[in-house]
Amino acid sequence: RATLTSYGSDLADFGVFAARRGQHSSTADSRLLRDYLAGLGPRGLSAATAARRLATLRQYYRFLFAEGVRGDDPTTALMGPQRRRPLPKVLSESEVEKILMVARQATGRGAARLLALVEVLYATGLRVSELVSLPRSAVRGDSRVVMVRGKGGRERIVPLSPPAIEAVGAHLRAGQAGRSSTWLFASNSRRGHLS
Repeated sequence: RATLTSYGSDLADFGVFAARRGQHSSTADSRLLRDYLAGLGPRGLSAATAARRLATLRQYYRFLFAEGVRGDDPTTALMGPQRRRPLPKVLSESEVEKILMVARQATGRGAARLLALVEVLYATGLRVSELVSLPRSAVRGDSRVVMVRGKGGRERIVPLSPPAIEAVGAHLRAGQAGRSSTWLFASNSRRGHLS
C-alpha cells in the first residue's frame, strides 16, 4: 500500500510538471524527464527521493512500452542521481580514552578478555566481526603482528601495539581463550567464538 501511494504521488508530481510544459506524462521524452529530475534538487528533495522518483518513472514507462502504448522507453538513457555515502561515524579521542580506561580498570573473570578485545581493536582497526573470529593461531607468542582473514577470504598482516601484545598475552595466560578452543576469543556460542 505504501509503495502504491508513493508511486502514485511521484507520478502525479511528474504529471503536473509535464502539464506545465504543455505535455502529457505518457508522451514525455527523455529531455522532459531530465528537466524534471534536475529540478528535484533545487526543490529541496534528497538524492534518495530523486532516485525513487526515477525508479517510479522507469516502471511507468516500462509498463507503457509493454502494453504497446509507447514504442520506446524514454528512461533507458537516463542516469540516476549519485547517492552520497554517509561518512563513517568515529569516536573522539576522549571517547576512545574513556573506553580504554574502563577496559584497563575492569576486574573479574572477563577483565583480561575485555582488555585484549579493546586493545586489539584500537591497535588494528579491525572490523568487529574479524576481531571476534580471530583464531588462536593468528597471534603466536608475543608476535607483533596478527594474521587476519578479511572479506572475501583474503589474508593480511596487521601490526599490534605494545599494549595490545601485552593484553593478548595476559588474556591467554588467564586461560580465557579456552585451552581446547581454536578461537582467541572463545565463547559457548554455536560458532565457538564471541558473536
